[in-house]
Amino acid sequence: MEHYRLELTSSTWTGDATGHTRLWRPYRATWDTERDATAAPRDLSGEWTRITTDGGTVRLTTDRLRSHHLLFAHVDGTWVVSDDPVRMRALIPSWRRDTEACEVFRHTGFTVGTRTLVRGVGATPAASTVELRPDGSWDQALWQDYCYTSPEVTRAEDFSERFSRAMDLVVGRLLERAGDRQLVVPLSGGLDSRLLAAWLVRLGAPRVVTFTYGKPGGREGVISRQVARALGLPWFSVDLDPARVARAWASPEGANFQELTWGLTSLPHVQDWYALRAIHRDTLVEHDAIFIPGHTIVGNTHDEDVLERDSAPTREEVLTLIARHHASLQGRPGSFRNLPLLRQEVVRAGRECSWPGPRAAQELIEWFNLRERQAKYINNSMKGYEAFDYGWALPMLDNEIWACWLSGSQELTSTRQWYADFTAQAFDSVVGTAPAGTTPELFTAPRTHLPPTPRRAALAVLRATGGDRLLSRYRSVRTMLNHPMAFEAFAVGLPRSTQALRMAAGATSLGLWANLFLANAWGADLVPPD
Repeated sequence: MEHYRLELTSSTWTGDATGHTRLWRPYRATWDTERDATAAPRDLSGEWTRITTDGGTVRLTTDRLRSHHLLFAHVDGTWVVSDDPVRMRALIPSWRRDTEACEVFRHTGFTVGTRTLVRGVGATPAASTVELRPDGSWDQALWQDYCYTSPEVTRAEDFSERFSRAMDLVVGRLLERAGDRQLVVPLSGGLDSRLLAAWLVRLGAPRVVTFTYGKPGGREGVISRQVARALGLPWFSVDLDPARVARAWASPEGANFQELTWGLTSLPHVQDWYALRAIHRDTLVEHDAIFIPGHTIVGNTHDEDVLERDSAPTREEVLTLIARHHASLQGRPGSFRNLPLLRQEVVRAGRECSWPGPRAAQELIEWFNLRERQAKYINNSMKGYEAFDYGWALPMLDNEIWACWLSGSQELTSTRQWYADFTAQAFDSVVGTAPAGTTPELFTAPRTHLPPTPRRAALAVLRATGGDRLLSRYRSVRTMLNHPMAFEAFAVGLPRSTQALRMAAGATSLGLWANLFLANAWGADLVPPD
C-alpha cells in the first residue's frame, strides 16, 4: 500500500516514462521531460516544480522562484500532497487555524518558512527539496545557496556585458519555447518592464502586446503608453473605477479568485485581478497568451545605508532590519519578541548565507527577501494569470540572470543605480536617439538624492525623532484614500474615516487587506476560525 497520495489539479503537470517523476511548468511547450526528470535542480531553467516518488521517499523540489508550491500533510499514516487548497481541505479532517503563522501573516502578508495558515499543513519553500518519509517524518534541504561570488565584477562596463549576455540567453530561450504564442507584457513606467519589453524588441519577438491599468489619466499609464509607442509595440489600458472594482470584488468572482490564488500562505495579489478579469472577459489578448511581468532579482536589498557604514553591521542589527522591513503592515513593526516564528526564519536564512563573510549583510537581506516576500507575495501573483488560464514566465529571474547578479560587486548591486543606467542604455539602443524631450520618463516615487554621509545623518535624525514614520504615514494615508490603482476599492466594509485613522496609526493598504482576509471579510470562507 502506498504511503502517499498525490492530488494535483493543475493542467500543466507532465510525467516521465517511469511514472516516478512529475514535472510542473507554467505553460505547455516542448520540454525535455526525460532529461529534466533526472537533472540537478540548479541545471533546470525556467519555472518548474518536481515530484519524485521512487525509492520509498517522496521528494518535492521547488525552483528558486517557488513557482508552484505544494502543500503536504500526514493524515492517518498517509502523506497527502496537493497543489490545491480546496483538495487539501477536503482531505484534512481537522482544518484549524495556525495562530502563530496567522500573526506573522498579519504583519507581513505571507507565512514564513514551511508554515501555512492551517495547522498541520506544510508548504514547500523556495529552492528546496522536502523529503516525506514512510514513517511520517519529513525534512527539507536547500539546494541553492545565495552567496556573491569571488572574484567580483567591479567595472560597470564588464557587468553590463555579462548582464546583456544573460538577457540574450533567457529571453531567447523563452522565445524558443513560446513558439508562435502571443507574449503579453504588463508595462509600467518603471525600469523592469521597460527593460524586458526593449529586450523582446531587440531579439525580434514577433507577437508582443503591452498593457497597463489604473485610474484614467494616471501618470503611470501615460508613461507606459509612451514607452510602448517608442518601442513600436501595441498597447492598451484597462481603466479602474473604484466603485466598479469594489462591486466586482464583492461578487462571487472575487471569492473565487481568492480561493484560486492564496495557496494557504499568501495574501492574494488583488491589484491585478480587475484588469485580468477585463482582459479575459473582453478577449483583449489571445486565450493561450503568455504573460511576462518584469519581476527580477535586481533590487532585493533594502536599508542599503547599513552597507555603506565604515564598520560592518552586527548580525543582530541585520536581523532587526529585516524584521522591521517585512513586518510593518500594521504600523509598528512586528518585533522578534512577539513574532518568534519570524525570528526563527530570519535566523535560519542567516545560516543559509555565508555569515560572517564579506557580503554577509547584503546576502542575508536579499536572500530573506527572495525566499519569503518575493516568492510568496510577488511570484505568487502569477497564480492570478493561472486563474484565468493564461501562461506566464519570469525570464529575469532565470538561472543566467541569477548567476550574473551574484557576480557583481556591492557597489554595482546594493542600489538600482547601475541597473537604471543599464536599462536606459538598452532602451536607447533599441529605439534610437529620440528628439530632446521625447524620451519617456521613468515612473518612480519622488526621492531626494544625497551623498552617503549626509544621507546617513538625515536618516539618523528622522529615525531618532520619529520623523521618518510621520512622513511615511502622511504619504500613505493620502495615497491609500485615492490610489492610482484603486486600492481603496479592496477595503471592503471599512468606512473611509476608519481607513484614514488606521493608516494614520501606521497601517498600510496591505495591512488592512491582511486583516480583512484573515477575518474572511472579503467574502471567501478560506482561513479557518480561531
